[in-house]
Amino acid sequence: MIARIKTISFAVLVVALIITMALMLANVEFYGLLSLYIFMALWSLQKVFLWYVGDDFGIAVQLKIKKDAPKVIRFLGLIFACFVFYIAVKGLFDHVPT
Repeated sequence: MIARIKTISFAVLVVALIITMALMLANVEFYGLLSLYIFMALWSLQKVFLWYVGDDFGIAVQLKIKKDAPKVIRFLGLIFACFVFYIAVKGLFDHVPT
């Protein structure tokens, strides 16, 4: 069940990234930035979900936090994902009213 949720969330993230890139390349700044904030929010929510279920989650290509990593390291990864989520939501609320 968790593997299926991970696959679906990864597919949604890939689609969001493709939409973001297409809008940025098409020089549609408003919707491009909006889709970037949505991608960042979805990315961070996926990391929080993976942390919650106790699975491996990667923050970058070079950094993957294993499920058997110390709790402090996993918690720091969660804090980073929450910080990215905060930036994305703040950007959405600042960007949408303009």
